Amino acid sequence: MPNVTAICYLSSLLFYGMGYSKTLVIKDAFTINTYDYTINVSLATGYFVFASLSAVIGSLFFYVKKYSEQEIIEQEIIEIEDIEF
Repeated sequence: MPNVTAICYLSSLLFYGMGYSKTLVIKDAFTINTYDYTINVSLATGYFVFASLSAVIGSLFFYVKKYSEQEIIEQEIIEIEDIEF
C-alpha cells in the first residue's frame, strides 16, 4: 500500500509540473492566437485536475492503511484483556 501512495504522490508532482509548463508556454509566448491559447489553457487545467485527483487518491490509500492497522491493534488488545485466569 505505501508503494501505491508513493506512486500517486509522484504522479501528482508529474502532472503539476506538466500543467505548470503549459502555463509558462502561455506566459512566455510572443505571438499566440486564440486557438493555441485555448488548447494550452485546457491542457493546463486538465493536468492540474489530474494532479489534485492523484494527490487525493494517494492520501485516501494512506488513510485507509493507517486506519486499518490501528483497528487491528485495538482488536488484539481487547482480545487479550477479555481472557480471565
